[in-house]
Amino acid sequence: MAATFAAIFVYGKPLFALHRSSACRSIVKISNWESGMPNSLAYHVVVNALEDKAGWTPMSRFVSAVSHAISGHLPYQRYHAAGRARTAEGAGAGVVERMVNDFLATDINPGYLLLSSFQREADVLVAFNAYNQSAKLGVQTSLGSSGYVRRLNSGSRNSSHNANANGADGSLMAHGDDPDSCRQGTLAIVETMMATTRRNAQLPSGAERRSLTTTAKILGVEASAVGEVALVFESEGHIPIASVARKLGCHQRTLERRLRESNITAEALRQASRLVRASHRLSSLDSLTMIAFDEGFSDLAHMTRAFQTASGMPPSLIRKLMRLSQNTLPALSPSL
Repeated sequence: MAATFAAIFVYGKPLFALHRSSACRSIVKISNWESGMPNSLAYHVVVNALEDKAGWTPMSRFVSAVSHAISGHLPYQRYHAAGRARTAEGAGAGVVERMVNDFLATDINPGYLLLSSFQREADVLVAFNAYNQSAKLGVQTSLGSSGYVRRLNSGSRNSSHNANANGADGSLMAHGDDPDSCRQGTLAIVETMMATTRRNAQLPSGAERRSLTTTAKILGVEASAVGEVALVFESEGHIPIASVARKLGCHQRTLERRLRESNITAEALRQASRLVRASHRLSSLDSLTMIAFDEGFSDLAHMTRAFQTASGMPPSLIRKLMRLSQNTLPALSPSL
């Protein structure tokens, strides 16, 4: 996979230095390492894609997208088990890529909203690595072109490696028990991010603005009660469910019953909408405290916890990463 950037890893320090020269054109190397952390997680898109469960409907897909906008990760054990199952079945990289891309098409998690917003591949590199540093992933992935770093055991020490340890074609090579399908799923996300970034660079207005309602339209459920409630929350903000019912011309209990029939609640739609709205405002000049207040969080700490649960990153880090294309490269550290 070609890219127009090169990364320099500063071993033992939470810093990514980037050489932005257009002359740097090399193959992206990707390395996975097991973090060894308890209660480790995996990104929901790869888990759902690898599990490839039967019985998905447009509504259940929308409900899943809303749920994972609020909490974007699933247990690492599910990721690993699904990867082993797909690998045992002999699922090829093309099959895994198609499944991953299908779920990414309706992903509205704040983390993916960030990673799909850039117009330069170099910025994606920094943001993806920052996400992997911040989230409690069972297997972390570090992108680079000149080498990679692998964290051993619980992450107490790092060791540097030659870039030749990865495949010459940019594929991922296994370190420990990391099923092929798991690594193929990660590579599919990376390739999609890069393709989206190149497409964004060609659009006059930049990246598409994803929301609950755009996802509902993709899935064809915008005219349902769930889709209508999502539209009200996105247009009106964090109003009470009774007010939503009045706007839709029905009783609150009737509306709540119709939402339950679709296995979703008004509070889930409100929380997902709140996170998506706040995500889109992080690139603005508004203070984080103002965004938290406007979008219905009790305070900045509440919004920070919600973003951490949703994406594995606090809003302060997402804001810094969103501003990569306007500023020089910042030093990334856990204190952001």
